Amino acid sequence: MIIVVGSGLVAISAAHRLLDFGHDVTLTTAHAEFGFPHGGCGLWNTDVLPWPLTTFEEAVATISGSLVACRSQWLVKRLVHRFTDAGGRTSTRVRLKHDAASWSSLGTGTLALDNLDHVLVADQDVPEPSSSDGMALFTIVNPVHWYGAVVVDSSSLDFDHAGVRADGSIEVWSKIKQNLDSVQRTSLETLQMVWEDDDQPLDAARCMQRAYDAVDDFLMSNRLATV
Repeated sequence: MIIVVGSGLVAISAAHRLLDFGHDVTLTTAHAEFGFPHGGCGLWNTDVLPWPLTTFEEAVATISGSLVACRSQWLVKRLVHRFTDAGGRTSTRVRLKHDAASWSSLGTGTLALDNLDHVLVADQDVPEPSSSDGMALFTIVNPVHWYGAVVVDSSSLDFDHAGVRADGSIEVWSKIKQNLDSVQRTSLETLQMVWEDDDQPLDAARCMQRAYDAVDDFLMSNRLATV
């Protein structure tokens, strides 16, 4: 069994990728639920990866050209539903600790640890509130902070990246925190995320692709020793 730790898009993408390759996978988080609270990006570029859900309505999403703007919380939740429908298992309010060559789970959730082979910590986009032991799925080499908000009107503001969602709200992101000062009192939601600084706009599809690439590298190289 492989346990993937995380509540966001990177974690569910990694877990489903492993499941697609025929592995026994359990997705866990120390949060109370998957997808929320979630500060990840809800802007998706279909030039990077196709939209992963059957409809846009599942994630309160709308598309303009190649840019999809969605509620990232609902995107993650729907992907978790698909993961469990395909045979994956989940557990919340748990964290894993390794001591004296054995694993134990802490918290109020339940988690079976029989036949545990690997623990992959995939919280690179949404940090866990309490850390679990395990191997990081990947490392962000050149981290950069992105600051986001969900607003009603962004016409007078200068943002690096923005998209209008199906409910009419606007998700905006900038690497400059001060750009959001004028909307702090009236924003519907504030967001924050650390991601790789590669001169590309923050993008949920690229987060999923990074998770896929990391899983593929793990499976090909078998760089993690069996527990």
